[in-house]
Amino acid sequence: MGESRVVVVGGTGFYGRYVVADLLRRPRVRVTVVARHAPPRNAFPADRVDWAIADRGDVIELSRIVEDSAAGRTAAVVHCAGPFQSIDRADSDPLGPLRAALAAGVPYIDICEDRAFRRNAVALAESAKAPVLTGASVVPGMQALLVADLARGLDGVHSIRCAAAPDTRRHRGPAMFEAMLHGAGLRFTAPRAGVPTVVHGWSEPEWVTFPPPIGRRLVHQVYEMADLDVLPELFRAATVSFKAGSEFTVLNRALGAFAAVRARTGLPRHAHHWTPVVRGASWLAGRAGDEAGGFMVSVTGERGGRTVTRSVGMTALEHGGRIPSLLAGIAVERLLAGGLDGSGVVPLDSWLSPAELHTALVERGVRLWRGSDEG
Repeated sequence: MGESRVVVVGGTGFYGRYVVADLLRRPRVRVTVVARHAPPRNAFPADRVDWAIADRGDVIELSRIVEDSAAGRTAAVVHCAGPFQSIDRADSDPLGPLRAALAAGVPYIDICEDRAFRRNAVALAESAKAPVLTGASVVPGMQALLVADLARGLDGVHSIRCAAAPDTRRHRGPAMFEAMLHGAGLRFTAPRAGVPTVVHGWSEPEWVTFPPPIGRRLVHQVYEMADLDVLPELFRAATVSFKAGSEFTVLNRALGAFAAVRARTGLPRHAHHWTPVVRGASWLAGRAGDEAGGFMVSVTGERGGRTVTRSVGMTALEHGGRIPSLLAGIAVERLLAGGLDGSGVVPLDSWLSPAELHTALVERGVRLWRGSDEG
């Protein structure tokens, strides 16, 4: 049996590197990493990695890479080149990898978390001849699978509350900070008690207790993400929130204050100009930071006339920032095993069973915790 070839667009980015490393766990997988610039030397110390230079919006070049018969048939295209936000240039096409995959009839997976990107991807993939799994990240992919498990047996779901505690030790790229600053103070609608309510990015501060060793952390509502569409649609939840915060409370409060001022005044208009300053401050803080990261989901619903809350949490003690990248590697693994077939957009809540997700996460060094007020 020969090697399976996977094309990873944006494979040199923060999450892309984790996806590539995950794929290389399988001995018969060969990865073609697509990046805009020549990769650093020894970026991946493996003889099963090939390189190609292309922009994510260059559909012609991406199609050539995907269809390159000399490298063997492509088993999947994985899109990790973000951040997919409206900060993209007008002449940029974040859907380029999907267009190339559709043209070649090749399965497609992305780690998109952005609301607008997923809407456009779903519309574009209506005529797909292979599986299209968009949103294979914490938001909304991991959320949908975990909520489907937690909501099992409930008569209805009232609220879904999710929180992330990213590690601060590993330094992120400028794109993530630019997206974060772009979203700070940005107004959007989110479901609150069944009513579309205007909120803004990095608002609604709340203290959340994560499984050990993370503990209590101050988190804020993040910006406009795909869970705001997906979770109400799948589970009819009246309230949906996704919040995040670093281990440094003072930085969380500072970002929240910046967002509040920007939501009220609209200033500064070009928040991305602060990216180097914020990224530098994050790097300095990270020298004293923790490497552990975590994620939690709580579902409140009704069962037999009684209100109940069920929760699940996970922690990665090493490389905690890799949690958003895990689902993409799991999806490729399932695809290669023949468990992800068909055509068109894959439903986010049903392509993997709770037991399969649990096993895949534990194999990747993730600890899981579960609780309920039912006893």
